[in-house]
Amino acid sequence: MESLPQPNNDRVRLTKILSKKFAVIKFSGTNSNENLAEHEKQLMSYIEAKQFKIIGSPQYAFYSPPWSLPFMRRNEVMLEINKQKEILL
Repeated sequence: MESLPQPNNDRVRLTKILSKKFAVIKFSGTNSNENLAEHEKQLMSYIEAKQFKIIGSPQYAFYSPPWSLPFMRRNEVMLEINKQKEILL
């Protein structure tokens, strides 16, 4: 933080954020409840198989604009996991 340049606008603030580790599944299609539930279930199966400890609830990321064709959309379901266990993909 000490080596970063100071912002020249008072509305900009530098904040230290601790790192986190997530298990993530990427998928295409719409962000319907059914699609989210299906991929969340797949991610949970993976996490259980690897015996990771989950921290918190699922988070969702939708990267494509709504006018993108469903098969071209990029979405993710993310679950924070305990850092003590290493992910091997």
